[in-house]
Amino acid sequence: MKIRQYSILSLITITAAVVIYGCVKKPLDQKPTGQYTTGNYWRNESDVIAGVLGIYNVLFTEDWVGHDLYVFDDQSDDISVYGDHPDFKAIERFNIDPTLQLIYITWPFAYEQIGRANNAIIYIPKVPVITDSIRNRSLGEAYFLRAHAYFVLSQIYGDVPLIVESNVLNGNYNVAKSSVDTIRAQVESDLLKAIDLLPETYGDADRGRVSKGAAWGMLCKLYMFEDKFDKAIQYGSLVVNDPNYALAPNYQDNFMLGKQESNTEILFAVWNKNQEISNVPASAISTYFTPRAWQGWGFHHPTQNFADEFETTDTIRKRATLISIGDSIPYQTNMTQIGSGDAYQMFTGKQGQSTGRMLPSMSTTGYAIRKYTAFMPSGDGGVDYDLKQPILRSADVYLLVAEAKIRLNGAGSGDAEINAVRTRAHLLPVTGAGMGQLMHERRVELGGENIRWQDLLRWDKDKVINLDTIVGRPKTASPLPPYNGATVIPARTFVRPKHYYMPLPQEIIDESKGVILQNSNY
Repeated sequence: MKIRQYSILSLITITAAVVIYGCVKKPLDQKPTGQYTTGNYWRNESDVIAGVLGIYNVLFTEDWVGHDLYVFDDQSDDISVYGDHPDFKAIERFNIDPTLQLIYITWPFAYEQIGRANNAIIYIPKVPVITDSIRNRSLGEAYFLRAHAYFVLSQIYGDVPLIVESNVLNGNYNVAKSSVDTIRAQVESDLLKAIDLLPETYGDADRGRVSKGAAWGMLCKLYMFEDKFDKAIQYGSLVVNDPNYALAPNYQDNFMLGKQESNTEILFAVWNKNQEISNVPASAISTYFTPRAWQGWGFHHPTQNFADEFETTDTIRKRATLISIGDSIPYQTNMTQIGSGDAYQMFTGKQGQSTGRMLPSMSTTGYAIRKYTAFMPSGDGGVDYDLKQPILRSADVYLLVAEAKIRLNGAGSGDAEINAVRTRAHLLPVTGAGMGQLMHERRVELGGENIRWQDLLRWDKDKVINLDTIVGRPKTASPLPPYNGATVIPARTFVRPKHYYMPLPQEIIDESKGVILQNSNY
């Protein structure tokens, strides 16, 4: 993984200038013809469209939503981290300190997204030549993307510095932390503005942009973190009842090439493409989740406990979520011959044959996440980076609405939303579903989508569950040879309230010269 060092202050300051990159054969041989700054950039509609795309571009960053954020989800019981990064393993085991590299790397990319959004929010209203629809849409996108970054920061760190338009205009970036309640109030404000400005749908040329439904869904999720169940139902139901955001006909359509582009269920996603820029993977999510023997880096491995959560008849979701021992992949000609050491279970008697099966060396657990793995049809086994990364799906919102109804009105009140999700998976409906059923549905429906740990944290805070019993169970591997049900991660200890949030990066605290204080307990 490419390591980058950034400063929050320099990042936010740098984003005051917008740089447009073009495709030139010999960039170092070009004579400089000018430089864009905030003073001469935001001139017309084309500038606005390009400037807003620059905010989305942060989502493609290797060390942001496509990889590093998933390491925090590895603290859950669903997935175990693997690879050559000791800081990842330390976080999974709750051996966390402010100097860990991952604690720092997550921070600047969130503020880069915020910084770019701040500039758009400041300057788009001043652009003289632009249609009203593009001005409103672009402002709505900027508000949404700023809200998204602050929401993530509030989930990971809790209290963080709040940098908005006034800070940019005054050059005041070194500010103290604001409370998590203040940060989430800003998220709420931004999302409400986005709702007023964003269109409900887009034409083909603009697919991938966030819509009104994305803002409704994100606001529903925010209210669930704040235990504002009435408001969660209000905004979540707008998604549930709008055919423009209907569930995809087939569960696997959310994670299949050619099915995602017109998928009404995908409210917010990273719109990956098959290209590489400056040696950075075209799709961080595909790179880090695809097994190593299949051209990926394979950092995140599902546990046997997670695999066991699927009902026996829930084959559609399980197959779309997990790659298991013995599974093969399409378009794979780079196969390995089965040796005597591989002759176990379904491979007994097949020595000497070649297959695109899952190899034992791919995973510490015998499983991989399938949702972010696709391959080029050329047959060379290459990863197809056109696969998109859903960040928010309608199914998530359906189940949040169901949860809010159950927590307000009791078991059975969320059956309609739960059964909509179950029916799509060809499962029998449930009756009188309570929180146990709801938690099960969220786990299997959204498995591997960086949601489980944050669900567990908010349920533990509300005393709906006891996290001690979950992290106190070892993470284990497949019972099949050669894994034999081995313990991958031993029982861990969760400390309240310390482990509800990460520490702030020590580098940021040092840089602030005492203005930013460390989270308590670190």
